[in-house]
Amino acid sequence: MKKLFVILTVICAVSAMAETKTLWSCGFEAEEGYQTGKVVGQCGWYKATGTITTRDVVAEDPGEAASGDQYLSYDPSVTDKGKVTAVKFDISDEYVIAPYNQLRISWDQARISRDYRDDTCYVILHNFGETGRSADIEIARLRLENNYAGYTGTKADKSGQLNVTINMSNPDDWHHCCIILDPANRMVKEFTVDDVVIDACTDTYYKNESDSASSTRIPRGGELIDGIGVMNKGKYDNFKVELIPEPASLGLLALLGLFFVRKER
Repeated sequence: MKKLFVILTVICAVSAMAETKTLWSCGFEAEEGYQTGKVVGQCGWYKATGTITTRDVVAEDPGEAASGDQYLSYDPSVTDKGKVTAVKFDISDEYVIAPYNQLRISWDQARISRDYRDDTCYVILHNFGETGRSADIEIARLRLENNYAGYTGTKADKSGQLNVTINMSNPDDWHHCCIILDPANRMVKEFTVDDVVIDACTDTYYKNESDSASSTRIPRGGELIDGIGVMNKGKYDNFKVELIPEPASLGLLALLGLFFVRKER
């Protein structure tokens, strides 16, 4: 029994070490260092394209925020469209291969149509790498339209871009989005909206992989996500990048524990 106790203790310790870990998060809250007003210049946010730096603002309104007191909104007096406000971060030192391998990126997003009925808002996941490019190296992007959401990535066979539409009754409400990545293979393993798995996006590739389907082209950027951008007028909250255990690794630990329990009997 002592041997069994030691083995199970080790298994439990390894399992505990394989818990989900938050590598980067942004809820635009005051305790994170955010003040109300333009977000450019705060906590790493910058203007990736264009020159206007006042469009996206941190707003304080607990009734409007997805959670907490503050969220990212827009200045209605600024009319620029198609310009990206982004934030860069570096998780390379904290990213651990097995038993993890996978990353989960999640956020809350809502479209604003009270003054701009046809406006579309975007969240863009980047892998800038070391290229120095501004905003054209992407993992995936999600847009909220009038009655649906749209996802853009690369098809599973790398034959071109994947464009998937998801019906939603009210894009002006907050919607929770989540993408699970396999950085080693530059793949999107799963994409969910409000906890519903969008099957067409399962086991597909980073958006910029469609540019490198030919053997004569080299994929741009790196494997790890290192930036998030927003475009046009929307509301955004609760960005998070998490390291998650590889399901197969945890399954192996469980089987190992079961094997030794049965052996001790």
